[in-house]
Amino acid sequence: MTPEEIQQIFFLECEESLAAAEAGLCACKTGGQDGDTVNAIFRAVHSIKGGAGAFGFAQLQHYTHVFETLLSDVRDGTVGLSSALVDLLLGALDTLSDHVNAAREGGTPPDDATLLMELSAARALGPYCAAGEAAEPAAEAGGSSFDLDSMLDDILGDFAPAAAVPTQPGWLVHVRPHAGAMQKGSEPLLMLRELANLGGEFRECDCSLVPPLDTFDPALGYLGWTFAMPGETGEDLVRDIFDFVGDDCSIAVGDGAPMPSPRLATLRTAVPGGATQGARQLSNLVPADTATSGAGALPPAPNQSIRIDLGKLDRLIDSVGELVIAQAMMAQRLSGEGLAATEELALLESLTRDIQESAMAIRAQPIGSVFSRVPRILRDLAASTGKHVKLELAGEATELDKTVIERLGEPLTHLIRNAVDHGIESADERLAAGKEAEGTLTLSAEHRSGRILIRIADDGRGIDRQRVLAKAVEKGIVAADAQLAREEIDNLIFAPGFSTATIVTSVSGRGVGMDVVRQNVKELGGRIMIESEEGRGTSFTLTLPLTLAISDGMIVNVGDQTLVVPLAHVVESLRPAAGEVKGLGANRQMLNVRGRFIPVLPVGLAVGARGCASSPEQGVLIVVDTELAGQAALLVDDICDQRQFVIKSLDTHYRAVDGVAGATILGDGRVALILDIDGLVASALHDQGTALDRQAA
Repeated sequence: MTPEEIQQIFFLECEESLAAAEAGLCACKTGGQDGDTVNAIFRAVHSIKGGAGAFGFAQLQHYTHVFETLLSDVRDGTVGLSSALVDLLLGALDTLSDHVNAAREGGTPPDDATLLMELSAARALGPYCAAGEAAEPAAEAGGSSFDLDSMLDDILGDFAPAAAVPTQPGWLVHVRPHAGAMQKGSEPLLMLRELANLGGEFRECDCSLVPPLDTFDPALGYLGWTFAMPGETGEDLVRDIFDFVGDDCSIAVGDGAPMPSPRLATLRTAVPGGATQGARQLSNLVPADTATSGAGALPPAPNQSIRIDLGKLDRLIDSVGELVIAQAMMAQRLSGEGLAATEELALLESLTRDIQESAMAIRAQPIGSVFSRVPRILRDLAASTGKHVKLELAGEATELDKTVIERLGEPLTHLIRNAVDHGIESADERLAAGKEAEGTLTLSAEHRSGRILIRIADDGRGIDRQRVLAKAVEKGIVAADAQLAREEIDNLIFAPGFSTATIVTSVSGRGVGMDVVRQNVKELGGRIMIESEEGRGTSFTLTLPLTLAISDGMIVNVGDQTLVVPLAHVVESLRPAAGEVKGLGANRQMLNVRGRFIPVLPVGLAVGARGCASSPEQGVLIVVDTELAGQAALLVDDICDQRQFVIKSLDTHYRAVDGVAGATILGDGRVALILDIDGLVASALHDQGTALDRQAA
């Protein structure tokens, strides 16, 4: 693996660490802090610091060093975790994220001088201490003296030797930092405390290499420590503590032999200053003994995972798609030749679906990775708008395809900014309306019928439909005498260039954003719906596919064409009874569906098919649901099958076609077009409406 690839892994781990730290700080903000939470935050920042030192990112390393020092004091209880301190730490984490981005992109690091001063001051100043706790005054410089023995006693005082060796079988770990680790900002004391937190008992500190004071170099590592670890503590947990120290620290593990171990002592004296070669000898020799000892064998770590290049996963998904096509072709070939292989085909289909679902599960990620960005967005908006918003989350563990997750961030950001800027009122307005001064934003996700529903709701003022309609008329989006339903007025906010903001700010007012949201959601194969009640709030519901690669659909015949109708849009299919279809004008028909009339759209006319059914009585009607046009009934000749299909992009292999979302390969090898239901219905209704207008004129 090249240094560039290793560095890329470091930045990926930085993203994970930042997300973990933010989740922990948000828990602290809501009063859910405990020792494990604070420790997780500390470990996340510590991991970034170690990697920054290893790759030579000096400014990132210095910043995380100061950040980590304050977190260490919080963890040790010397600084109280007050609400003001949590706010400071959240701001510090935002700056840390900017530092990481600057290191990754080679940009200019953020100006952190003021924040570093605040972090340092927070260790001693009263305002950040917990209630009732007073900061201890710092010792005056003139009254201090340098006492090496006293300093060494202070270090060893945190780890008093145990009186007796534990009775339960355990194992030993020996640690000796090198000069490189010290120069890169590693702090042995913090790592040793981590060992103690894992249940390790201090056994011995090797001070034999400490030189006389006149030759003492504070940048070198002279001490080595030995801890006895409990048998249930895995070696991986210990090595994680020293993950980014690498060869700058000798680490060796052994079995539960009582100290001092002759083998360990002999090797220790053969490694002056903790040389790397000696460390390798030690780490190679000791595990060899544990491998032959049943008592020293460590259990495998739970929930193990590996990193896989995304390109490899994409190739796997493509192969699974080809398998789905091959299975369909075999089923159709055997069926056409009249061969009796029903059980074998059913087994093959079941195995194919299992493989497909397993492959999709590999690419699936919890949507919590997107939701975790929202607290920072709300903090930024609070600073720019003065509106404080409480966030409520649900369904963070809901999983969907990684590609969908990556493209979901921008639409969600637009919707959240819109909700805070336009939806949620100022504190004074809310109090006057009998609401709490702090607004509430609810973000939820759930699986439903093979789709994922994401809901963004606020408890603000709702959509002012009179104002929206007036703005639309003013901008020429609709005619002045237009009679629109409530849903149609709500959907005007998605029109390009539409905005009700009276002034242009950094948050909104330029008329871009909501139309981008709708376009992005549509490109993901999804829909967006609005529900709003004036004075009570607004909610946006995004309906998205779980994956962009394989989906379910109806295979239909329309004249000489075979088409695919995505199942996510299908409500029902039916053959109309006499009297259920009524005429409207010269060229429009309406279907009565349980007392509600919806337009009938001949698919054959839209796609230019020859020899297709010309009336509903001759074919089958498929009732579909669309984002903007509501429900419609698609007229097709007949329904052939319902099966999974592999989505192939026309943009990549040909060009974009109106009313077509893509293509797929059928079991007989033919190419079938996948209908873009939203675009097809909207275009057909527009053409029919234009024809009616011409007749009326």
